[in-house]
Amino acid sequence: MTSYKDSLSEAWKNDIGFLQIVSELSGFCAALWTAGKPEEAVGWTSCEPSAHPCFSNESLRMELEKICPGDQPGLYFDNDQVFYGVMQIGRFFLALGPVATLYSQKEVLQEYAEEYGCEESAIVKTDLVKLTQYMNLLHYHFIGTPIREKTVVGQIEIKDKWSSSGALEAYQLEQSENDRTYEGAAAYENKLFQTVAEGNDQALKEILSNATIEYKDAGSFFPEQSKEREYLVVSIITILTRVAIQSGVPLEEAHELGAVFLNKLGNLAVAGKPVFGLSYNAMLEFTELIKRRREEKSRISYTEACKAYIEKNFRKDLQVSDIAEAVGLTRTYLSRLFHESEGMTIQQYIQKTKCRHAANMLQYTDYPIAEIAQYNGFSSQSYFGVCFQNWYGMTPNAYRKAKR
Repeated sequence: MTSYKDSLSEAWKNDIGFLQIVSELSGFCAALWTAGKPEEAVGWTSCEPSAHPCFSNESLRMELEKICPGDQPGLYFDNDQVFYGVMQIGRFFLALGPVATLYSQKEVLQEYAEEYGCEESAIVKTDLVKLTQYMNLLHYHFIGTPIREKTVVGQIEIKDKWSSSGALEAYQLEQSENDRTYEGAAAYENKLFQTVAEGNDQALKEILSNATIEYKDAGSFFPEQSKEREYLVVSIITILTRVAIQSGVPLEEAHELGAVFLNKLGNLAVAGKPVFGLSYNAMLEFTELIKRRREEKSRISYTEACKAYIEKNFRKDLQVSDIAEAVGLTRTYLSRLFHESEGMTIQQYIQKTKCRHAANMLQYTDYPIAEIAQYNGFSSQSYFGVCFQNWYGMTPNAYRKAKR
């Protein structure tokens, strides 16, 4: 690859200067390159190009280009303990890394450095939060808009070679047998699964992404033997399936999602690929599933409460704000939930309810149409006629004759 000093405009040279500053502040290596054949591509890195995996290993560079989530920042896990922040900027690709988890094993990093021909010192140990913060800074600089989500951890989509995954940092602990505290492991496990059961995806991402001192008491959750790791992931997926069912997810739906992850685990095991990321991905997807089902249940509950209030008070001059106050939501939020659930506005439903009750009176009583209109809360007989024809396709008088 040629140097950007020879191939880029002055505008890009200013951006290169910004990247260099970010690299120095964060300690992460920065790399920028264009897609294309190696002999045609141009690139820049804050360290020696020959010492950076993106430039010394063409297959890695092509993989990053392939999975890059567009102009939104994303994470790519190259193995269980080494990952990159990636983003596309027009025809250019940007990467921060390689970086490693705070508890990454030294021998793993040595092997990675040897495989890619880079210095081990180039692989900086960090946590996901710090990397996402710098990726979001770069996104704002190059794209010009901030990430929409409010929390840092939730701002980044975690990518691997099969769509999306992550790393269970807290479980990749390097401790001796004498230092293991299984009570701490149980407490940490309970904290994780309780967060899943609550459908709190943001809290789960924060737990899995932050490497704090309390995790050191969690014990060596993942054994070194690959087969034991497989068994452990099977256990995690099984527990997640049970947690989902207990949290209100239909039994069949929970088992289907569990089966998808078990099948993927089998494929990874046969191929001899890492399985850590699958555990993270399973936790996140089960949590999001539980969250969606809870939101649906809540939406249905509020919608039914709204309909019950209308049924009881439809003869009055009902206002949406009055109904919202009665069910404990804001007017705007209730209106949106109701429309999503029923496919009509609250005012349309009120009108439909009034007309339904009026239709019964037209069919089964001899009250004059004007009285029926007044009794069911219509402002005038003419307005009643317009509304009734809108819902029943005929005038009130024609409806009465047809039904009798």
